[in-house]
Amino acid sequence: MLSHKRKRAQTDFVEPDLPITPMLDMSFQLLAFFIMTFKPAPTEGQIMLTLPKQEGGESTAPPDVTITQGKPEHYIVRVVATSGGSTEKMTLRLEGAAAAVGKDLTGDIKVYQSEIKAIAANLAAQKPPKVGKLTLEIDNKLTQDYVMQLIDIGIRAGFNDISPVPIGKK
Repeated sequence: MLSHKRKRAQTDFVEPDLPITPMLDMSFQLLAFFIMTFKPAPTEGQIMLTLPKQEGGESTAPPDVTITQGKPEHYIVRVVATSGGSTEKMTLRLEGAAAAVGKDLTGDIKVYQSEIKAIAANLAAQKPPKVGKLTLEIDNKLTQDYVMQLIDIGIRAGFNDISPVPIGKK
């Protein structure tokens, strides 16, 4: 038997030709495109929370005001937004009040601020001082900066229980 062993002809090693310069050019173009088209969201505000003091000490849990001061008065602010995300119309009503429509605050933040301050001052002036609960029924088109502004106004007025909820949700 004749067996033929063939040797494979060896080929020369070929270095792959990778054009680095065009790839670098394309990567810098993509980087520039993404940097130029990036639009960050508006800065979110800071939500005040009950946190422990740095030096430690007493209990950091907020006191249960419903036991000492009775049931809080519950105010509901309904905020309707424009298509651009700003406030269009706001109404304020007391939960359980006879007037189901509520007071029209227009769409002005300053009117809302003066009403909330007046309500908080009225609650604090009662004997014994009452607490208030504030629920913000917010349109889903309202932008985050307006929501944080409404919450911040409520906190500065003296409301400790503020609940932002979408319109239609309980």
